[in-house]
Amino acid sequence: MLQYFNPLAWGRWFGQFFYFWAVSVNWKEAPRTIPAIIVMMVLGVSAAIVYTGESDWRSRLLDQQFATAWTAEDYTTAELVIRRKMEGQREDSDLLFRLAMAREKQDNVEEAAELMRKLVATKEYEDAARWLLSEEYVGKKWSDLTIGQRKEFGELLALINRESPNDVGIQQLYADYLIASDRLDKAVPLLDSLARVQPMRGLQCAAILRKMGDMAAADRRAERTLERVSELSEEEPTNTVLALAVAQNQLFLHRYADAVKTLDRSIRLSKSKEDALRLNQAMGDSIVAWVTYIQEESSDSKTIQRRVLKMLQTALRYAPNNPRVLTLVADQVLATLGDDDDEVTQLRDALVDGSSPAIAHFIQGTSALMADDLDKATMHLKIASELMPRSGAILNNLAVAISMRGEAGLDQALKLSETAIETTPNATPHFYETRGQILTRMGRYLDAVPDLERALAVEALQEKAHESLAKCYKELGDEALSKRHAEAADKIANAPKEPAAPDTASLVAPESDNVDQPKSESGENNKSDQDSDQ
Repeated sequence: MLQYFNPLAWGRWFGQFFYFWAVSVNWKEAPRTIPAIIVMMVLGVSAAIVYTGESDWRSRLLDQQFATAWTAEDYTTAELVIRRKMEGQREDSDLLFRLAMAREKQDNVEEAAELMRKLVATKEYEDAARWLLSEEYVGKKWSDLTIGQRKEFGELLALINRESPNDVGIQQLYADYLIASDRLDKAVPLLDSLARVQPMRGLQCAAILRKMGDMAAADRRAERTLERVSELSEEEPTNTVLALAVAQNQLFLHRYADAVKTLDRSIRLSKSKEDALRLNQAMGDSIVAWVTYIQEESSDSKTIQRRVLKMLQTALRYAPNNPRVLTLVADQVLATLGDDDDEVTQLRDALVDGSSPAIAHFIQGTSALMADDLDKATMHLKIASELMPRSGAILNNLAVAISMRGEAGLDQALKLSETAIETTPNATPHFYETRGQILTRMGRYLDAVPDLERALAVEALQEKAHESLAKCYKELGDEALSKRHAEAADKIANAPKEPAAPDTASLVAPESDNVDQPKSESGENNKSDQDSDQ
């Protein structure tokens, strides 16, 4: 019995079997079987070629057929070839991608997108991610994407960035995505990497670090960026873009005097009117930023007022039509209306005279409106609206002035208010508050509610907006909401208030559309004026 478990015995038996089989064969007749043996061998090889999907020969043949069909734009044949090849390789990533592309070429975009998403989800296939990125997201606005789309957009960018970490274009998109998603800590390394090829990304990185509260790191990054762009600017002193980059970094580091000097030098070196205009506008913005910083950091209001008014005179010489400059000029003029100081009065009057006629009338009309001189306000604002008919700020203030003259002017005031909103991209809550108050007085309570609700976003408008909302909801039959808004208005009215300058929150200086372009005044006289202001 044990011999059946002995491998040597089995070996001996097999040897005996083959020996006696070979002895029993009639070898004299063997040559006659050779053709049959050859035929069987050919059939075996043919079957292997036909039925084996991994055959190199068959694979090359199908690839050649696919290339021919694709070149000839015969996408139906190309798809058929791909499906033939997929018979033994259904999960091959390259074949699935080709199939998706073939379906897209035949206008089956949804099916193609589904296949691409499958490749991304199961295979992390980079080319599929790039296709989805290009077809589904590039060119779309962030605000138009749903929450799900934003999530997929980020996942695609993360996959491509992981597979191709040196792709600058993807790094830019991914960094912008992370910033838009408020994932600032993850955006910092990408911006730091991009700064090697795009120096101003370093300033963006610094701004994010400052927003995150890391002031020291923000300043270090801004200093490195400033050093880099300064070197580039020295190599190309007439390059406007580089001069602006240097100034932006200096402003970020609160080196306002240096920024003004940088821009003044670049204005004198500018080669074209377009460059000079751009630099003049930047000079206006820089002085506005400097003024804002001074006002926030200093407590000596009288001295600061004089200094600010002098600086704004310089800003008006450089950029008389800059919206930020004009807004600040209007704010400062209106804020100093009650000041009896002779120097302040002279500086204020000089600012008004230095503005364009439309802006001067806008300021005078708004000043009169705040002083309840409705006839004077209406006159000046009408003149301003004739000079700048597309200015939302002027139309809005004119609507306020006309509505305050009595019920007879409400229809005209409403038209002006609606025009102001229609002609102003991203109209502020102040514009809606004006229309909401007019609609309330006209008895159109349901129409007034949305505008008044928008006005609640601005603290200065909240009290009157709550009062009008209380009236609207009462007339609409919602006593609970009416009571809630009335209580909110009373709470604001009874809150302790510090003495303040006239409320100028609703003033937005209009951007000029029909005045002369600003001229560059960057000679020695301007330079001395700057030095004295500093």
